[in-house]
Amino acid sequence: MKANANYGIIDYDTNLMRLIKGRQKMISHQRRVFIVNGRRTPFGKFGGELSLIKPVDLAVYATNALIQDSKINPDTIDQVIFSNVIPSTPDTLYAGRHLALRCGLKITTPGIVINRLCGSGIQSILDAARLIRCNEAHSVLVAGAENLSMAPHLVYGSRFGTKYGPLKSQDLLLDTLTDSLCQTPMGITAENLAEEFKITRIESDEFSFQSHQKANSAYQKNLIQPELISIKIDKINCHKDEHLRHEISLDDMSRLKPTFKKDGLVTAGSASGIVDGAAAMIIASEDYLIRNQLEPLAEIIGGEVVGVEPTKMGIGPVPAIKRLLERNNLNLDRIDLFEINEAFAPQVIACQKALNIDPEKLNIWGGAVALGHPLGATGIKISLTLARQLKHNRGELGISSACIGGGQGIAMLIKNV
Repeated sequence: MKANANYGIIDYDTNLMRLIKGRQKMISHQRRVFIVNGRRTPFGKFGGELSLIKPVDLAVYATNALIQDSKINPDTIDQVIFSNVIPSTPDTLYAGRHLALRCGLKITTPGIVINRLCGSGIQSILDAARLIRCNEAHSVLVAGAENLSMAPHLVYGSRFGTKYGPLKSQDLLLDTLTDSLCQTPMGITAENLAEEFKITRIESDEFSFQSHQKANSAYQKNLIQPELISIKIDKINCHKDEHLRHEISLDDMSRLKPTFKKDGLVTAGSASGIVDGAAAMIIASEDYLIRNQLEPLAEIIGGEVVGVEPTKMGIGPVPAIKRLLERNNLNLDRIDLFEINEAFAPQVIACQKALNIDPEKLNIWGGAVALGHPLGATGIKISLTLARQLKHNRGELGISSACIGGGQGIAMLIKNV
């Protein structure tokens, strides 16, 4: 195809082929992206030690410790991505920008807040990796925080008043844990999977008990503590995850009553803990690591996000992990470790059964049933933990994954370096 001679002769097909070849060359030389390091606060129990600390403040504590421990010059960080689900304080709406300013980054450093519900933390890491691969950044600070204790009650109609009757008040925390489109609480989606995969109450209680056992064992071996910072302010002294039960038995689990459904499986003991906390990471290019003489934790290989039936949202990690493996020409046996967020015990069991994951590879230091699930921070936390597990166990490949309210799943593949 040639353009009109009056406008100059252009060989369209030739230029198109050059463009395609240039694109192929760029893809073949795609920039490598790494997790440099990460830190997190302890996860405070609902109404506990951290309940009065705002989400941005929690993230500031984690980020300052991360920057200091990693010996990173804040001026070298190009962008900030902040993951949060419930903006429990007004400044949380400004969290990306405020975090940059409060942690000493350049005045020109932009910040953004993203929300993919329980997948927000992993999404923030994948977004950072995309910025670096597109040559729009060399290093990105990703942080996530949630203060579920501060989740507000909303009053509708108060701005202009109501002609008759009371104002309508809603609990934003409860509403967040219920899909309004299909009118399904998240716990019921786990019950739906329990029915489909024929999961028993005994299986669910055993998984929940083991989550606590594994987390307690990891604490005793000093495996979890290196990713934690201590928060000591006034009368607050929080240095470990508060939701974790240190003395608990399988019999204790079995006596708990179902929460969402009569004769159901999900109880207060087999659901993820409602907690407050924050996590932060530095994501960077290979060039950045070389220039700043930094040793990374892991390399980010790729990620996938998929949609699933909303009333069975907990199965989301399964198609996300399958697509991730397929895209990277891998089979499940090549993966050394998995961190699948424990939204509910039956939900993770369903994913484990659907994928046939070896239980010895799954959530080996305990999960959210034991440690808690601060929505916006969880994806960063489990990805940090996974990277550290690969180092400790000398594994090569790991996948962090989460189900997402509304019917989605997210997964990320990382490699030990």
